[in-house]
Amino acid sequence: MSTMVYPREEALERLTQDEIVLNTKAVMQGLETLRGEHAQLLNSVLDCAQPPVAQEKSSLLRKSLEDIELGL
Repeated sequence: MSTMVYPREEALERLTQDEIVLNTKAVMQGLETLRGEHAQLLNSVLDCAQPPVAQEKSSLLRKSLEDIELGL
């Protein structure tokens, strides 16, 4: 079982609304880039790999793509 540990409030950095928006946009841009890279990998795996290997790798990549989409 895992437990969440939260830092004391005075140790937290206070972000402005603009900083939060900028950080959110940066994260979204990173996720979009990652999604594109995963899509390219998936296409190359399906084109090049042997069927059993391609199936395993493609299922892992598809799961990762689903998680990225969820993050976006």
